[in-house]
Amino acid sequence: MACFYRQHDDTEVTIPRYIESSTGITYYDIKVRVAQVEWLVERRYKDFAQLNEKLEEPSSRKLLPPKKLVGNKQPAFLETRREQLEKYLKELLIHFRTQLPQVLAEFLEFNKYDIIYLLQDLAKLFNECGDALLSARKEYNFSALEVFAISERLSLPCPPQSCNIEERGKFDFSHVLDFCSQLAVLVVTPSKENASFGDYNAVDVPIGRSNIIPNRLSFNLNAFRQLKTLKFSALSTENIVDIEQLKPSLEQIRVHNTTITHINQVLLCDNLHKACDVPSVLPPGIVSEVAATSKAALLSTDSWSNLAELDLTGNLLTQIDGSVRTAPKLRCLLLEQNRIRTIQNLSELPHLQVLSLSVNLIGECVDWHLELGNLVTLNLAQNKLKELSGLRKLLSLVNLDLSCNLIELLDEVDHLAGLPLLETLRLTGNPLAGSVDYRPRVLARFHERANEISLDNEPGTAVELDTALVLSALLKSKQRQQQQQK
Repeated sequence: MACFYRQHDDTEVTIPRYIESSTGITYYDIKVRVAQVEWLVERRYKDFAQLNEKLEEPSSRKLLPPKKLVGNKQPAFLETRREQLEKYLKELLIHFRTQLPQVLAEFLEFNKYDIIYLLQDLAKLFNECGDALLSARKEYNFSALEVFAISERLSLPCPPQSCNIEERGKFDFSHVLDFCSQLAVLVVTPSKENASFGDYNAVDVPIGRSNIIPNRLSFNLNAFRQLKTLKFSALSTENIVDIEQLKPSLEQIRVHNTTITHINQVLLCDNLHKACDVPSVLPPGIVSEVAATSKAALLSTDSWSNLAELDLTGNLLTQIDGSVRTAPKLRCLLLEQNRIRTIQNLSELPHLQVLSLSVNLIGECVDWHLELGNLVTLNLAQNKLKELSGLRKLLSLVNLDLSCNLIELLDEVDHLAGLPLLETLRLTGNPLAGSVDYRPRVLARFHERANEISLDNEPGTAVELDTALVLSALLKSKQRQQQQQK
């Protein structure tokens, strides 16, 4: 990201070309370069004239080439004017070498790509509307550029300030810090200009007409001291280089629509040893001899002591790695729309009550009670399950969604009939659901509890329950006969 304050000696502005639109309007394509950062700005001659009027320095106004009414569409004239406008801008940069006037910064879009001027825009916004934004909802969406700018600005000396005291207060960085320190929910996206952010999942998609790649911006979150929720969309949390001070306070993390393949890219985002095995998180005051000597052990500071919800929907996760152990108080784990084939490393999450694994690649569930002892809600919709025997001992389960799998046999429901607390069951979208009298036949497997079960979001009707009662009696009679024969 650009910083004219530090790199004004390595700043250049040129106008490499002019463009004529289909409506006959001529635009000049301005190229701004600050060190390695570049961007393009499109302006008409009248924009230059308006800038010239707003500049307070009389000497700078004499540099603009005059307006011409006749012959102003001739290629030779347009080329000459391009050269003159380029010279005009170069002279302005020399004249305002260390600090650009606000109007010139906005004309060249420094307020979009430069740390200082972008933050001045934010400071003005929060000075005027900060209280209203915070009173309505303590949540704000920052772009990756804005978070990066805040992070970098904390390590910069104070830049030159305007001589105008009123302007100086309006653009003061303290307004940004004050606003950030009161936020409870931080949302970070690659840009504010695109609502879907789908293209930003590609590695090299720049912002606007610049060469700035949001996925390459590294930042810390030290300005956000009261956060309870962190949301990232289409931007990897690996951009965060320091999140240590938020680990004791964060209660919810949501990371959607990224290319991350491991959970440790979120929970250990700022840890250089994220690929190592993660040991159990020990109670305070207890030191593990193994953890102290093993190179693979991670420090207890990696623990998210209050994290209750982790939502990683819509990524490319392939497994549940050991980093989940760093969140021992996790109650809700949402891993929908990923590429997970099995579950692991969940046995040390005693508080886990909600697990959603819909739209993954799970083809079997073997003895899941060993991993999910206290689970209340389980969503396995849109996977590849055929058999349900691995769910038979999830005795605390209340809600189970198995819709849109590959379950064909009615006998598979018997593995669920013994779950004493089960209340809601979804089987729609399975081959089984297309059979004759599907609903009463499924309810019959629950025998006396048939009237307590909501199947596919609907309780059994009186007719269905009467039919289920008859089928249940026949089923019990058949089971008794089979036992006698043995």
